[in-house]
Amino acid sequence: MTTTRAPFTALHQSALPLERVLHSMNSGFILHRVGQLAYEFSAEGRRFSVDLLRYINESQEGVATSFAFEETFGRRDRMHWFIHLKSPNDYGILLNMVDHDLEFRRISDEDRLPTKGGGNWDRMFVHRSLHEDVLIPQHGMDHDDDHAEGATFVPPAASQLNQAPEDQLNTATAGAVLMRTSDVKYEYREEGRMFLAHWQHVVNERLAGRVTATLYEQTWGQQDHLFQLVHLRSPEDYHELAALERSPDMLREVFGRQRLHESKGGGGWDRLFIPGSIRDTLLLPQVPGADD
Repeated sequence: MTTTRAPFTALHQSALPLERVLHSMNSGFILHRVGQLAYEFSAEGRRFSVDLLRYINESQEGVATSFAFEETFGRRDRMHWFIHLKSPNDYGILLNMVDHDLEFRRISDEDRLPTKGGGNWDRMFVHRSLHEDVLIPQHGMDHDDDHAEGATFVPPAASQLNQAPEDQLNTATAGAVLMRTSDVKYEYREEGRMFLAHWQHVVNERLAGRVTATLYEQTWGQQDHLFQLVHLRSPEDYHELAALERSPDMLREVFGRQRLHESKGGGGWDRLFIPGSIRDTLLLPQVPGADD
């Protein structure tokens, strides 16, 4: 079932067509960067973000694609960037650009606050608010079998899907992204991942063309801290997702099933996760020029 895409998506931030960008479905390694803009410099910070990611996307085609999102129903002026790469080795190419590319340095060092005391990006962001997580598509499950060795660090998230390609949404084409994080208890790490895989299989099947859910795990960070990127055609589709989660069929097929073997004491999904660790953050693509 193919449906109309949202009028604005992150792909509008790039001059490249969809087939020439990396995104959440075809990359094997994602840097999730977060930064809090100071309220007084929020407009300048957004313009800086647009200028920088456009240059990265055009100059690093095939190596890295970055898209910017704004946190919604959360902290005001909190920015999120997803930097998509094929493998960790490609991060070295980005570091070389940061160190030696003159145009990158010009964009970064340019005085963007001439009427506010002068300065560049280091005045725009709240100190210690910039941090990164490394996300890689969940691997080691059945969908890994057809992975082309060396193409990406691990099988890309598209290999998790039961949706037709024309129905799949990603960070480039989604009108909104729900980022759900959770912490699986160590002793139930396999069962927790299987539960989330089952959940997303049902969501992707029932809401094809409107929602595409994928699973990632944090690497070089907190053990068994999981990320789900739930790509929505539009922010309104969050209500469809919430309604599906509360439907009798979902409660019976997904949430009501026993998840733990009797040897582990039995029980359902609610024993798999550290209480209070499941958190939803709704992200909207940053609109270029919105503050101009």
